[in-house]
This record gives sequence, structure tokens and C-alpha cells, in this order.
Amino acid sequence: MIDKDSKYFSLSGDIPIGGPSTWHVIDWDQRRVFSVTMDGEQDDDSIAIEHFSRYSTQLSAEIYRIYVSDTGEIISTSTDQEDDQTCCVHYPFLDEVAVPEGILTVVFKYYFLWQYAQMAWKEMNLWMHLPRHPNIVPFDRLVVDELEGRVIGFTNDYLPGGSLEENRSRVFKLKWLRQLTHVVDDLNLRYGIAHQDIAPRNVLVDESTDSLMLFDFNFAARINYPSPGEGESYVEDRNDVKGVLFTIYEIITRDNSLRNMPHEDQNLDDLEIEWVKHAEVELDHPVASYQLVLREWRERRAGDLTHAMHPGDFPEAIDWPSRPKPPQKTISLRDVDGNPVDFTTDMWCESRHDVLGRGEKVLNWERPPQTILDNGTRLLASGEVIIC
Repeated sequence: MIDKDSKYFSLSGDIPIGGPSTWHVIDWDQRRVFSVTMDGEQDDDSIAIEHFSRYSTQLSAEIYRIYVSDTGEIISTSTDQEDDQTCCVHYPFLDEVAVPEGILTVVFKYYFLWQYAQMAWKEMNLWMHLPRHPNIVPFDRLVVDELEGRVIGFTNDYLPGGSLEENRSRVFKLKWLRQLTHVVDDLNLRYGIAHQDIAPRNVLVDESTDSLMLFDFNFAARINYPSPGEGESYVEDRNDVKGVLFTIYEIITRDNSLRNMPHEDQNLDDLEIEWVKHAEVELDHPVASYQLVLREWRERRAGDLTHAMHPGDFPEAIDWPSRPKPPQKTISLRDVDGNPVDFTTDMWCESRHDVLGRGEKVLNWERPPQTILDNGTRLLASGEVIIC
């Protein structure tokens, strides 16, 4: 179940001088894009999100836009497909993807907004081409749609028990810290990859092997790659040594005030204080043992000069092809003098109403809204109850 604070998001809007203003709001739960129109120049998308959140579970799939008053009451609704801001994202065909031997197809992680297509392509290829590692959640299969056989996402192995952020009742073992430093060394120094988002929410424990497992490569990138691919950006301020140290400090102390600073302001020297273990945290060694392991590892990694490396320095550097180009489309416009002007562009996405208008099929990600009951179970709009 998606928590309330993360359920809604707005990527764009139309705010003409004098109004009315329209914000396009995404409901992550329903996988739906919806427009909220208000009088005046409303440059704060949170107002539109607040209004929409009141009605999100009540609006039928045929309604694409609502017009609300200053107090949030619905003045009118629109079922005109021209108001449908949903985009059909271009997905590559399976034969356009360089698939390592043994990778199959099934469903799990995907994207339905064109703004995330580049990052999704990067993550899928990076994870898919990484060799199997005892401390990285295994990549599983590609996911292919039933319409045209296009690759729309991928799956990775599921490990029960929750992340270190979700399940904080476990005894955090010193050997798990050593495993984390080991996998980060392999990623950085062997494969030339920076994870760039090491945090308790991205670390699991495989109880069957009693091993710490790293996952989620949304922000990962090749280190100092001369021509970074789509969706990746190597940022030294997000280096993984810093990520590990702040993660362990956060696990032991449950103090995330230092971690909440912008990456460029996070200073490892701030961790040179006495770590006070949180009363509810359980460890299998004294806090000083964890600090000693981190101190020795940091000193060793400082000598690696990772920031000065280039792709040729990594013995098993990971690489992958660029995202396949979509079909091109010629669009006719007029210049400032009213003269017709044609230009050609890559169709990375297209309005759903345009695709449907041509009589073609679309891949629909929308789903009924969910609610959570007092006992923790999830209730779908269909009436189906899912036990959490």
C-alpha cells in the first residue's frame, strides 16, 4: 500500500497569465494521470494535489479533468478525451534488447511515464548485465507486453522480511557490515559501477543464507564514463563510501539528521563523534567494532582514488547499448509570421487519445483504487480483500 504522502505527484501544469490554472496530477496507486483546473494563477501544485486527493477514489475512469472552486468543491467534470493527459510510452521490442543468456520474461518493475523511461532503461540493463553476486539481489526476467511483444519492465528476486528500514527489529550483525563493504568494493572497483543510493531502504537480508543483499539501481551509474548513457549521472558527492558510512550510522543511532542534508553538504567528518546506540537497536558486537571496521575500510578506500578512475581501470567494467530509437513523426506548426514549418522528432511518447483516435491499441496501466482497513488488510475497488 502506498503511503498518503507518496501517493500523489505532479510533473507538469498549464499556468497562463490570469488563469485558470491546470495541474496534471499522478495517482501512483491507480497508475492514473488526472487534471485539476482552478481559477487564477495557481503556481503551487500541492493545492491541486490536495483537492484531487479528496475525490481520487470517487472519480470514474471516464473522467479526465475536474474544475474545482477555491474551497475545493467540484464545479464541473470533463469526459472529453482531449483532456486526457495520459501518454503512451515507447517501449523497445524484445529483439532490440541485448539479453544475456538465461534471462527469461515475466512481470514486476516497470514505468508508465515517459520521464522515467531513460532511468528505467539504464537500471534494467545495468542490473541485467551484472554478474551474479552473493550480496546483490538477483535480476530475474524481462517483462514483455501481450500487444506487440515490447519490453516494458523486469523482475528481480523477491526476498521476504522487508528492508533494513522496514524491519528494524533484527539484530544487525557485524558480518553484514563486512558484506556491505565487500559488495560496494566489487561494484566500484571491479565493475566500475556506483550505486549512489545506499540506504537502509535499499538493503535486504536473505534469511536463507544470512546474507545482506543490495538492490534498487535507480540512481546507479558508470564511474566517470566518458559518454554517460541515458538516465545515468555519476556524482562524486553521492559516492558509495559515504553512502555506507551514513547508512550504518543511521541504523545504529536511528539519527538521520546528518543524512537528510543535501549530498554536497554531507561530511564524513561529522561522523567522527561518539555513536550512541538507540535503545531499541540490537547489535551482535559493541558499537566500537562497527566504527573500527568502517574506519579501516574508509582509509583503504581513500587510497583507491576512485574519483580519478576511468573505464579502463575496471577489470570487469559493465556496459550496455543505448536505448533503441522510436519511430519518427513529422509535425506541422507555424512560425511567428504564420508560415507553415515542419520538423521531425523521435516519438518517445504520444498522447493516449491520439493513439486511440487512430484505432490502435494502448497498454493501460490504470487500476482500481485501494484502501487499507483498520486490521491492515487491503481492499480493492472490486471488493477483493488482500491479506497483508
